[in-house]
Formats: sequence, C-alpha cells, structure tokens
Amino acid sequence: EASQRITTLYLPRRQIPMLPPNLSHDTLSLKQGCDRPAISLISRFDKNGNLLGYRFVPSLVRVERQLTYDQVNEGYREDGTLEQMYRLSRILHQKRIDQGALILSLPEVFIQFGLDSSISIEMIPQDTPSRVMVAEFMILYNWLAATFCRDHNIPILYRSQEEPSEILSVDKSDYVHYVFQQRRKLNPLLINTEPKPHKGLGLDAYTNVSSPIRRFLDLVLQGQIRNFLFNKPPVYDDEALETMRMSVEPVAKDLERMKRNRLRYWVQKYLRHHIGERFSALVLYGMKKKYRILLTDFLLVTEMKRENGPDFIEGDHLMVRIKDSDPWNDILRIEYAG
Repeated sequence: EASQRITTLYLPRRQIPMLPPNLSHDTLSLKQGCDRPAISLISRFDKNGNLLGYRFVPSLVRVERQLTYDQVNEGYREDGTLEQMYRLSRILHQKRIDQGALILSLPEVFIQFGLDSSISIEMIPQDTPSRVMVAEFMILYNWLAATFCRDHNIPILYRSQEEPSEILSVDKSDYVHYVFQQRRKLNPLLINTEPKPHKGLGLDAYTNVSSPIRRFLDLVLQGQIRNFLFNKPPVYDDEALETMRMSVEPVAKDLERMKRNRLRYWVQKYLRHHIGERFSALVLYGMKKKYRILLTDFLLVTEMKRENGPDFIEGDHLMVRIKDSDPWNDILRIEYAG
C-alpha cells in the first residue's frame, strides 16, 4: 500500500497518510512517554562543531517532552540542551554554506480556516531556531546515512545535484527576488544508485532516509540500513532499486503537483473575497505581452498583461489590484495599481 501511495500528502484541510492512521498516528508515532524502535544516529562533535565520529544503531527511544515550534523558539535560551542544539545547528548550517550550499528558503504559506469557513493566510518563517534545528539535524542524518551506505557498499538511492548554471550574489535587501532568480539557475535533483555530490546542500553525498513513516523510499532505504546492522543481506540490489525509482518518480511528481495546485486553489479562493483590493507584487521577468509577477504576500506566481502605463523591469516592486479570481479554473486577473 505504501508503494502505491509513495508519500503522505499534506493538503489544506486534509491529510492523506502513506501508512494506515493506526500506524502513522499511533503505533509508529513518536508519542510522549511511549517506547519506539528506531535507527538512531549517534554522533560526536567537538566544541567547534567538527565531527569526531558517528555510528548508526538499532535503538529504543522514548519522547520525554513534546514541544511545539513556538515553545522551542520562546524557551530554548533557558534550556541548556536546546541552547546547545541550536548552537550546533547554526555551526552545521554555516559549514554547509562554506562548502557551497545555497540557502534558498522562503516562508511557508499556511492556510487557516475559521469556524465560519473563512480563510486566512499566514506566512511561517523557516529560519527560526526550532526550524533550523529540525532542518540541520535532518540533513545531518541523511548525509551521514549516505556516507555510511557508500562506505559499507549498502545499496541505496542517493540524491544529487550539479552546480547551478550561475551563482548569483545574495541580495539581502531584496531576498525574495534573489531566491526566485537563483532557483531558475538550479539544475534538477537526481536520484540514482551512485553517490554523487549534492551541490545545493554543500555535501559530498546525500539521501533521504529520515522520514520512513511518511515517505516510501525512506522506508525502503532505512530497511537496507537495518538489515546491514542486523548482519542480514540487503532486501534490494541496485537493479531493483533503480526499477523502484522509475516507478516511484512519476507518482511523486504528480503528488507534488497536486499539492502545489491545491495550495494555489486556496490562495485564489482567498483572493476571490478580495476583488478590487490592492496587494504588493514583484516583477520576476517580462515577456512580449505580459509580465511574470509574484504576489509577495502569498508567494503566488501569476501574470499581468502589458497595458498602457509604465514599463517594468525584473525586480521592480509595485502594487496590483485583483480584478478577478477563479480558483476552480486557475484564473487570476490583476492590473497595475501604483
């Protein structure tokens, strides 16, 4: 069943789990006070954040405290463990930047629904202490898992990315414009059985294995590591993994497209209730008869016709007015408003 679903699908108003809810939300979930079998990464660092050694081990873990992102952000300075975790995560983050990583994160667009079915939109920053910790330790786990499998000849699927066609200078004064322009220069992510550098993350090898409850390939690859740790032969060889990749990738792309379109639908549903109102926008680039525009309050890309009025160039900021929004047919009409 997981091989058919490929991933847990997170949509506004709904979540479709990859595994049955009694597993994903109960038996396998990291619930407070419950013992859970895991494959733990035990790593040692010196005070400067240099990796001294690591190992993967079968383990039994118990969540002592469940904290929200906001709780960590508000209280990590008063908690010695969390403070050290954040300090280490910042060091790991900077090390990747020094190795060529491109940091291109933008706020997450979060759709909220009121009891009266009203819609509101919140932009959740991704550079808060809690989210930096989660991101960097996830990347650490995946990097060292890839390194471990490469060094022990464990068949897995690696993720790689070649250097961008061009590396732009970071423009902190207009970071959103920089991110969208740099993303256009990126090479596609590749999945294959040979370890290669992931230039976007600044790492010499990478895989995804840290989310076996919600991603099918992570579940498969963690099984490969588990068998090695228990001195068993791998479940899949390179050929079987390649066959699996070819069947999984199209489905994963369709699901990602569905997720994007679903988010776009609800943003346009919100804008339908704000016809005639003005919103800030950014010109991404111009075409013969229209401009590619980003509505910065929602990170929504749309188009605006070239009409009588000023000419715009890439990077211009302006105000636009919503003329019409048809979420069902994905039609959004905007006009220049000063």
